[in-house]
Amino acid sequence: MTDATVYNTHWHLAHSQPSVLLDYFNPTRGFIPQINILFSRFKAIQTLCDAGQADEPLTRLRNELAFHLVKMSRWWGFDFCPRGLTGVKNPLFLTYVKAHISRSIDDECFFDLFTMQRQMHGGDSGHILVLGRDQFSTSARTILYGVDGCKSFRFANQQKNTEPEWHRYSYPDFASAWLAAWSTHCSGENVCKNLREHLAAEREHACARSWHQRYFHHLDARRAIKQYAEAQTQLEICQSPFGKAEFETIVNSLAFDIVKAAFDRSITIADLMEESGTSDGTLRTANTIKYRARTHVATNVDPCHKPDMDTLLDRTLSYIPRRCA
Repeated sequence: MTDATVYNTHWHLAHSQPSVLLDYFNPTRGFIPQINILFSRFKAIQTLCDAGQADEPLTRLRNELAFHLVKMSRWWGFDFCPRGLTGVKNPLFLTYVKAHISRSIDDECFFDLFTMQRQMHGGDSGHILVLGRDQFSTSARTILYGVDGCKSFRFANQQKNTEPEWHRYSYPDFASAWLAAWSTHCSGENVCKNLREHLAAEREHACARSWHQRYFHHLDARRAIKQYAEAQTQLEICQSPFGKAEFETIVNSLAFDIVKAAFDRSITIADLMEESGTSDGTLRTANTIKYRARTHVATNVDPCHKPDMDTLLDRTLSYIPRRCA
């Protein structure tokens, strides 16, 4: 992408399809980068629609992205209020979602499971909607994923020409089920050399879930700095690549929140840190935060917004040495 790119209807129809933006069955793609770009594209297309460019293909895409915001909120377990997040009133947002699911039976089934449950046995953990198969399954053994009547995620092992055997435990989000499936698969097959790593990833993701849940909660500067320190501590004790990757994105996202707060106040990062009373305001600390914020913009932000965010970072100073009187 270049600065000359025009993000118009034609561009979005080519580049903002959910199949391009999202990979539901591969949690290593990460929560934060996927939800950021999904949210950004919905907002951009909603703006085009409000400006009178709502032809049928763009309207359908907007409606599909609205549904995927709802689906992602259940898939990753984050708090989602349409009006608070997108600016679209909840009843209107729901009409977008319903318009989409009227065209997709699979999406309609998923939406119904988490709402009215007209097609499910509500509260029945044994009634399971199959979502799909693990993309890393082998020809000898397939791992299936589903959601049960209690609205919890499940996984099953299925050997060739046999019925799937659903694991007895349920999980609050897909990534938890995915990690548990591979831990169980490894221990059952006795072929995994990294079972300890898988189990560590399960524990670390359980910690990351609370961060994902409140990802869109508003943070003032003091809370952002406090949570940055807490997430940094958690990152330092992560033992698995999956857990480290999750907490890297969390820490980097919070670092950007700190830089943005300093930019809005027209003060240095170090001064903002010192004001909070929760961390030192040294050059080294400020530079680390700014570096992490740059990493967040480079890896977790919609490319459409990177130039503006890079400019924000360039205009925010880390530290100004104090001179003795």
